[in-house]
Amino acid sequence: MKKILTAVLSTILIGVSALGFSACTEPASTEAVNLVDVTAAEVGVRNDIDYFVIPEPAASTKVNAISTLSFAGDLQSLYGGENGYPQAVVVVKKDLVSYVAQTLPSKLKDGATWLLDEATSPETVVNAVSKHLSEGMTPTFTAKNLSKAVIKNCSVNFVDAWNCKEEVKSFIQKLNAVSDTSFGTPSDNFFVEDASYGAAAYNGKLSVYAPDGAPALGLAKLMSTDEIVNCAEIDYNVVNASTIQTFVTGANPKADICVLPVNLAVKLLGSGEKYTMLGTLTHGNLFIVSNGGAQITKQNISSLRGKTVGVVNLAQVPGLTLKTILKDNGIDFEVLA
Repeated sequence: MKKILTAVLSTILIGVSALGFSACTEPASTEAVNLVDVTAAEVGVRNDIDYFVIPEPAASTKVNAISTLSFAGDLQSLYGGENGYPQAVVVVKKDLVSYVAQTLPSKLKDGATWLLDEATSPETVVNAVSKHLSEGMTPTFTAKNLSKAVIKNCSVNFVDAWNCKEEVKSFIQKLNAVSDTSFGTPSDNFFVEDASYGAAAYNGKLSVYAPDGAPALGLAKLMSTDEIVNCAEIDYNVVNASTIQTFVTGANPKADICVLPVNLAVKLLGSGEKYTMLGTLTHGNLFIVSNGGAQITKQNISSLRGKTVGVVNLAQVPGLTLKTILKDNGIDFEVLA
């Protein structure tokens, strides 16, 4: 009898797996939004999930590859505000800020315009980033998946620190409220207060680091010509996102200038003792996709109650941002195991 029951259970589990259902043991709530951590490979193919949250360019790549999958919303507009939520920020070593604070922000703003200019080809952008990739890395963007629509979705839009200071503080506070661990509170000393710095040239070499993906796009114009920013020499480096924190930590950090996720920047550097924040480089690139689900807007976000949402990197900024949006709208959520 025991062998028969075991065989029956095995058959049931195999059947469930074949249908694409989750192995979650927790029952889905009908009153809350059910959140599940998923991989990018699962997006669009798991039929037990109603909506998925995934960043660009993976979102467009998935939608183009799966005929039934389509965009159903974006976290930037659901978060609200003029620019959405601050995502990647630019920091500079405190003893070097006077050399770059006047010139670098304007070049980053020009870079955002350059990316969307029809005269700037995808090949030009991809080549600019690729030649600075760490050895052995596979680039996030290719000429095939980098369209003007994808670039626009990456929300490259540099905003000076003194204009986004309160926005960053508010966002971090919201993330802390839904995170298992606090990222801390950024000090006022962490933010460049104004543009009243000189334009003196730095005689040494500046090392710039950015994670591959949307943050690297923000530096693409500078990297396309290895442009010098008030220094004798500059070294651009595009690295794996999982390693970016190692370039701003330790006794002698390698990065003179670095692009970091805002929560990581605040957690590691928020005291303002070693690095200062020049501004926000990107304002979100997270999108909702679905196989036939209704469009999700601020007006009907409550329709997510009872639905299951799979999030790529649920425990990180994608999941924390979605949790923040749900909390702000008075919507409960459950994380399924």
